[in-house]
Amino acid sequence: MFCNQCEQTVKGIGCEKIGVCGKNSEVADLQDLLIHAVQGLALYAAEGRKLGIVDGETDHFTMEAVFSTLTNVDFDPARFQELINRAVELREAMKARVAAAGGKTDFTEAAAAFTPAPTVDGLAAQGAALDFIRSLDEDENIRSLKQTLLYGLKGIAAYADHAWILGQRDDAIAGFIYDALNALMAKGLTVDQCVAAAMKAGEINLRTMELLDAGNTGTYGHPVPTRVPLGAKKGQVHPDQRP
Repeated sequence: MFCNQCEQTVKGIGCEKIGVCGKNSEVADLQDLLIHAVQGLALYAAEGRKLGIVDGETDHFTMEAVFSTLTNVDFDPARFQELINRAVELREAMKARVAAAGGKTDFTEAAAAFTPAPTVDGLAAQGAALDFIRSLDEDENIRSLKQTLLYGLKGIAAYADHAWILGQRDDAIAGFIYDALNALMAKGLTVDQCVAAAMKAGEINLRTMELLDAGNTGTYGHPVPTRVPLGAKKGQVHPDQRP
């Protein structure tokens, strides 16, 4: 196992036996594989946007899938199998739409033609073989900056997914998520280009938080000061007597 996708990792370097969060190696490998599968989808979704093809189902799925790879969100291997297979289904559907519109479909990245194994064990083995973090770049500075972008992307996806559920969405956010996923696969990026991508992630994150705030206040109202009882009383209080 190797997982270093959060601030909880052992010694700030990475978890090599079991995650500090409780994650096991199987889940860690499945999460990496899901990101890989969604990267394939992102190639065609980004190309589709150049042709005016914007699909809400694909956009929301991508947010949900990336969000699911956050540290403590989901440890269910069967759920990751479902998400990985769905990512490939949506990838092929988007590829067909892009091809019909005359767009580029001859991507050479491995994610563009990834075929998932039929079992959870097989998928986990595929995820382990990716050596995902180390594969981002040979240069440790570029690799580190790409990791920063990836972790920011996961946060954006979490906020965007919640905002979407509350009826708030912005096509630019999904567009950035696709571009960022593609940037993680790009070879030959400079430090300046990677820093610019990370800074853009911060900008998009602020926009996403605005949407989430609008969704929360629009659904539940604005927070207001509320008087609450302080102190302690002797004995237990019956639920019907609680303020």
